[in-house]
Amino acid sequence: MKRARAQEPVQGRTRARLAALLHGKSPSVPYDNSRVWGGALRIVINGRELPPDMCRIFLDTDAGETVTARIRAELFADGVTNNGPLRPEHADARLWLDVNEHGFHDERGVHHPPLPRYEPMRLCEIPPSRPGAAVFESDEFAISATGVFHYTAAFSADSLPFQDPAKQWITVNQLSDNRDGVIVCSPASVRGCPSIAEVCIRKYGSAVQDGAFRSRRIRDLADDLENIPAEVIYLLPFFLPGTMDSHTGEDVRKGELGSIYAVKDFFRIDPALVTPPAETDIPGLVSLGLITGQDLAELLTGEQQNELRFVNDLAARPVQELLALLGPDTLTQLIGRAEMRWLVDKAHGLDKRVIFDLVLMQTSRDCPLIDQHIEWYALDEHGRPRKHSIAWLDYSDVALFDLKFNKPLQNYLSGVAPYWISVCDFDGVRIDAAQTVDRPFLKQIKNRINAIKPGAIVLGETLCPMEQAADVTTDMFYTLLVDHHVHSQSANAYFDIFEEIHARFAPGAVGMAYFENHDSRRATRAWHEQYHERMLREPELFHYWAAQAAGAVPAPMRENPWDVAYYPALFKNILCSVINCCAGSSDRVRFAYAFEMGTDYGEEQRTDFENSSPLYPHLRTESPHSLLHEAYNELARVKAAHPLLHQGSVWYLRNGGPGGDPADQLMTWVKYDASRAILIACNLDPASAHRACHPLPFAPLDPQCEYRVVSLCDTYALLGAMHRNRLREQITGAELMGTGLPLLLPPLCALILDLVPAHA
Repeated sequence: MKRARAQEPVQGRTRARLAALLHGKSPSVPYDNSRVWGGALRIVINGRELPPDMCRIFLDTDAGETVTARIRAELFADGVTNNGPLRPEHADARLWLDVNEHGFHDERGVHHPPLPRYEPMRLCEIPPSRPGAAVFESDEFAISATGVFHYTAAFSADSLPFQDPAKQWITVNQLSDNRDGVIVCSPASVRGCPSIAEVCIRKYGSAVQDGAFRSRRIRDLADDLENIPAEVIYLLPFFLPGTMDSHTGEDVRKGELGSIYAVKDFFRIDPALVTPPAETDIPGLVSLGLITGQDLAELLTGEQQNELRFVNDLAARPVQELLALLGPDTLTQLIGRAEMRWLVDKAHGLDKRVIFDLVLMQTSRDCPLIDQHIEWYALDEHGRPRKHSIAWLDYSDVALFDLKFNKPLQNYLSGVAPYWISVCDFDGVRIDAAQTVDRPFLKQIKNRINAIKPGAIVLGETLCPMEQAADVTTDMFYTLLVDHHVHSQSANAYFDIFEEIHARFAPGAVGMAYFENHDSRRATRAWHEQYHERMLREPELFHYWAAQAAGAVPAPMRENPWDVAYYPALFKNILCSVINCCAGSSDRVRFAYAFEMGTDYGEEQRTDFENSSPLYPHLRTESPHSLLHEAYNELARVKAAHPLLHQGSVWYLRNGGPGGDPADQLMTWVKYDASRAILIACNLDPASAHRACHPLPFAPLDPQCEYRVVSLCDTYALLGAMHRNRLREQITGAELMGTGLPLLLPPLCALILDLVPAHA
């Protein structure tokens, strides 16, 4: 009893010392971190400790999957934590988090962020990152919802009980240079790195007839979905566009057609994409359940609803009567919604998903929002909405939003994606210029989407330096490889940018990798021109590719350098998609390969949606375009059959070491897990064969085992080249680990080789 009484003042003095350090200063004075400091915030998931900047996890919400986690944080107090073990009675600590909560929107459309919850944290016996600090840890909690969530830790040493509202809590952010921890929880499907095809409905097989542009329609795309070799169809904006300036009355459309990003109404479909009522089987749409009671409630006036009380009433009326009753605009919107549902339903039947472009930066210059909410816009010196200009690009037909931290505007825009997802069952969105959006708004968008569809994919466009994209909280981001693919012929230069991507982004991130999109010139065209110029200078290059094309290209196309140069451009095309498919790493950044409409058959006309230049999907049935299209189908099959290609760890086999290519144009790497290895090799050189024989001492190989070398993908075989690659059919594990598999690849060839135990 005497010893206990003697210790009581000591314990009280310790808490008082800590209270003085935490609470005994003016709020305007920064903490002296030589005396008191808090930080080292991190999360522990499945025994793996991860940094707080961004933790990425994946959930199969359909299967009810959950992940358990703990949060750790540290506290240093001079003369306290470094003066013997800290005891529970010396300090209180708590965790702030909003995991599994999405917030809500009230009847006025105002977004209310989720209410956080507070959990106690306890001292634990874990070595601190800072000498003399104490480590606190939360109880284990479950993460069961997709979305973006935050957490932080706080400390207190006052005398009030833990639950007392008056208790003073000091967060680690107040104590020192810390930020809240971020958890991005994505649907499990994203972990599978789904391939993505970007599609502009307006231009998908468009035509110029009698001098007039004929836009394609939603039904045209729906009827052709099985011919698009991708798991996700990403639609460019389909909203009603505007073409006028409401202040001047001028036609300000960009190009001949106007931009699809000049949105006049986010909740109406562009009528040009919809089958005209006179050509539509409306009873058929009704019988398939593609027109709903919600459509009638939202699109019809009260008087019209009195005439058409039920969806089946539409089927009973002739189309001319419906036109007279509803007007062409309303009837077209009913048909447009039905056809969009038909598109999505058909995609789901083909095991594909459909996402759409969420325009956040601007509207058209005749959008009604300009008159209704001028405060939502960035204004020029005349008090009118500014045009959107980026570098040399001038978007004449758009009015720029003043978006950052504009809460009423953000409340409005964050409702667009959930609306269309609920109306048409879309599978997610692509966020335009995601890196420019303030992060609380990105969180609001994703959480509002995941609240109604937990498996929805949110893809963020990040055409920016990597450091500006690293904290974008979308499920996937853009991997900036467009110019790299078009211009680089150095294997190590590729590996340099891959390593930078791996270093910049949080482990588990998924980057959408592509080599052309609607903002860029067609890469196939650029390669075609490059190879043509070389063939004019180097006749032997022309003769090589003319000989390779003998079995794939009609004879007249093998007679001049321009036609022949197109053939190697197709090899470069599929080679780049092989790189995009296979070069990521499961323990750093995975890559999901993507392509623009037409990439898969070697389209050279860019998707210039502002002008009437047509695209030609029918080319996919003609040689050599059909060979490239089938090569994309085969790449999709190989990816599906061998998940290691996008899920395994990566080892880049850099040139310059033993067995490498001295010219640094043969690009080789290994995808592997604990039991298997696949070797990928790509020759970037359009003119010469290259040789390499990299040893694989790190690979999960048995030195005593014989391995069969199985070709999973050979682009020379896929594109009908006359040359046939010959590889060793069998090799020992000891050889693979000691000297490597000898490779000799012809120009622009890509190989995917499975190393299979001979007894398997």
